[in-house]
Amino acid sequence: MSKDEILMNIATVEYTKAQNIMGCSENWYNPYYALKNTFTYKELEKMSEDELNNLVKLAETISEGLY
Repeated sequence: MSKDEILMNIATVEYTKAQNIMGCSENWYNPYYALKNTFTYKELEKMSEDELNNLVKLAETISEGLY
């Protein structure tokens, strides 16, 4: 995925009010939500395309593990 596509997905991430059985927000299963709430947009903009793709991959893997 290109850097612009990743940043667009982060900027336009959709939110849900759903909660898991432990009462935690389901939003954290969305890798783009997790990145948006872990890094500032300026920090993300400074990252290379490879760095962003690696973070997305990490967030997706963690999301699957938590789910």
